[in-house]
Amino acid sequence: MRIVSALLTALLLVFPVLLVSQAPPQNATIATIACRALEAHTDEALKVTVVVFHQRDDAQRAQLAALLREHSGEMVEVQIGEGGWHRARMVRLKSCFGRGLLIVAAPALVADHGEFALRLPAK
Repeated sequence: MRIVSALLTALLLVFPVLLVSQAPPQNATIATIACRALEAHTDEALKVTVVVFHQRDDAQRAQLAALLREHSGEMVEVQIGEGGWHRARMVRLKSCFGRGLLIVAAPALVADHGEFALRLPAK
């Protein structure tokens, strides 16, 4: 009887800890990926800029690949330099491994070989 009582007490103490450790964080920080534009093209008549890009740092290659696979076609936010965050649509380029395409309202401040930060918008 003492063993059963000790086991039940231990389970009651450990079970809440296990639930908390498996729960997703309430205020998860939004991951920011440093990116580099390979090329950018603007169409003034359509008022749109398209940017072919990839990660700036090799350490974030897998993170960007996952973001492109899981969120292709969705809205993201980009930040050029110390400026504010701007909305853009991100698309995964299936024919170019590890590359994405941003569709941004013109005039966009992203130029060929320019660097920018990319993140998912807060929900």
